[in-house]
Amino acid sequence: MRYKGAYGDMKEKKKTRWIFAAIAVLAVIAGLAVWANGTKKTSAMTYEEFKALPPEKQVETFADMNGEEIYALVAESDENWPVTDYDLITPENAKETIVLYDNNGDLHFNLAWPCYGGFEPESIASMGDLTGKIDVSRDGGDGGYSMSYGKNDDGTYPNDSQRSVPKSSATVRTGVLDADQYKKVVDIVTNGEDKEACAAALTEMGYDSEVAESFISDQEAWLGRDEVSGPDNIQDGAKAAGHTVDSRYGYYGVTAPWTAEDLKLEGGGGQLETVFSWGTLCSSGLISDTGNAEIK
Repeated sequence: MRYKGAYGDMKEKKKTRWIFAAIAVLAVIAGLAVWANGTKKTSAMTYEEFKALPPEKQVETFADMNGEEIYALVAESDENWPVTDYDLITPENAKETIVLYDNNGDLHFNLAWPCYGGFEPESIASMGDLTGKIDVSRDGGDGGYSMSYGKNDDGTYPNDSQRSVPKSSATVRTGVLDADQYKKVVDIVTNGEDKEACAAALTEMGYDSEVAESFISDQEAWLGRDEVSGPDNIQDGAKAAGHTVDSRYGYYGVTAPWTAEDLKLEGGGGQLETVFSWGTLCSSGLISDTGNAEIK
């Protein structure tokens, strides 16, 4: 009996040693994992390193990044507006809200707006159908081409959730667009004549040479914008809804909702996509009675 007991003790000791050995191995593995994770985080790719990669490698690298890495990369870049201008874009939702957009080979950061320029596809129509004076407002700078139109029933301008703009609150720029005069200017700029002839016709309408040049350059730039010529552009949305829209004058319709991770924007506001920038529309007088309004 004593022999059996000793033998049992030996087996128990051997078993205990194996357990301790397994624990030690697991601890080493866990330590290596922590070290590797820490190394990965501290050696995050800089924007300069990222832009030095070939285009296909940029796409692959961006796809492999998590939200925190994407947010940090965009924040340190010279195209950081997706994180600096929109406070509802965060490291937690950046994986779903920021994209590396490919517009015919031009790779750049953009927000993952709803497809088709942010419009509800079935609502997309030509601004050639609009007439008269239209209340407009924009949450953004002079260089943008999109804006809200109309007001809510209580007289307020659409809030940023209705615009599907990822901000908690904002001061928007407001004014009144003369749709009829706008279309006359578009007709001249897009009539197929050379730039000098267009500029001359515009000065005959009373616009100075600087504004005339802005009309021409803005419309050229608009044709190359993501929402106009990139994948899933506004015209693609109209076609998806079963109709073709005359793009000559730009577009109007209703803003689509946008949900991504913790970001939930309701959409539903009126939206314009003009062929001239907000700054040019204001400096030319096509948008008048300019001011500001607080929205939440």
